Amino acid sequence: MITLETLTAHETFPEYFTENYWQSDAWKKAKEENGCRSFWIQKNDAKVLVIERKAHFLKFWIQPLWEIPRGPVGKSSDFVALFETVFAEAKKKENNVGTVRIYTPFGTQNFWSNALFTNFLQKNKNRKAPEIFPTNTLMLNVEQEEEEILAQMKQKGRYNIKLARKKGVRIEEENNVENFWNLMKETSKRDGFRSNKKHVYSDLLKSFKDDAVLFTAKDETGDVLASAIFTIANGMAIYNYGASTSRKRGLMAPYLLQWAGIQWAKKKGASVYDFLGISPENAPTHSLNGVASFKLKFGGTRVICDDGLDFSML
Repeated sequence: MITLETLTAHETFPEYFTENYWQSDAWKKAKEENGCRSFWIQKNDAKVLVIERKAHFLKFWIQPLWEIPRGPVGKSSDFVALFETVFAEAKKKENNVGTVRIYTPFGTQNFWSNALFTNFLQKNKNRKAPEIFPTNTLMLNVEQEEEEILAQMKQKGRYNIKLARKKGVRIEEENNVENFWNLMKETSKRDGFRSNKKHVYSDLLKSFKDDAVLFTAKDETGDVLASAIFTIANGMAIYNYGASTSRKRGLMAPYLLQWAGIQWAKKKGASVYDFLGISPENAPTHSLNGVASFKLKFGGTRVICDDGLDFSML
């Protein structure tokens, strides 16, 4: 069973890496419904979920990229043999993969420096991958009672949850992404990032079915203030996406919305709640620094993974 202890950075290299949200049949299904070929590769007592990503430039298709999100999982002594198996498959003519991108699993922040990979890294051309999966994230132990979760939060986090309630903010579960989408368009324009297409959000909810929820925060007049999507797989709940309006910020709706997601995760039987990415410590210019300030008010534990690497198959 997945626990926060199995996911946090260890001083020693784990003999076994626990299955997680990103290495799950649920995520495989979600990516398939999103148009990505997805499949498992296993070698001895280790396995990995591979997501194939394709892109084109003008009229020309670029060679596929195979992405390994937060994997492998299983017995670490079998990882090198597993990677070699993945690379061999990637180089087959029918696959014609240009790059294998590996985002290392939870469990250690010193993955690649382990002696297990010394010869492997020397033999295989690689470079640092883009930080699509943040190296730092924030996780919360939701096996605790609600009172214990609230107690470990920063005082400002607890206060803002109570304030939102006092101001009449209410949380509603929705099946249609229209309110969420309108807020996402506003949020992406305000904060200067490119959102996914609308169908990505509805597809995620459709794929996870009862293991996904869309919550929206409204004020007493019914004005939509914030909205978020949460999902769960392998005992690990994720705060996937969130959006909010610039209006009525004093009502602190995002705080009550986040608390609703945490409560939902507990009810669904999750042991871990992942806020999905924060900036590294002492990194004031990092792109996630602003959202990290919000997330850190909920307490939790910083979990650090090693850098992702791109391996050339050419």
